[in-house]
Amino acid sequence: MNTKSAKAIRTKRTSKGNGVLLYAVLIIVTLYVLFMIVDQQMKINSAKSELALIDEQIFAQEQRNSELKKVSDAVKAGNTADFEAYVERIAREDLDYVKNGEVVYVNIAGE
Repeated sequence: MNTKSAKAIRTKRTSKGNGVLLYAVLIIVTLYVLFMIVDQQMKINSAKSELALIDEQIFAQEQRNSELKKVSDAVKAGNTADFEAYVERIAREDLDYVKNGEVVYVNIAGE
């Protein structure tokens, strides 16, 4: 009888030890999966913000292309006034040119 009870006690201990090990492995796997999900979500959010930035750049470039096409069509039709207005706008905005006699004010406050 003693040998049977000793085997039963050993079996209970080993099954109890296996249960704890199983729970530990299950917790580790769960934490790993959660970490991977969070990491993937962060990558997705980063990619979405990049996509939004690229979409804005595409929209701005399409606007420039449309404007250039309009100016090109006007020049082909012989309407140089649109071309001259375009060149003047580019000179003023992009190159910071001014006409003779104009006074330029510079905001040193940076606002």
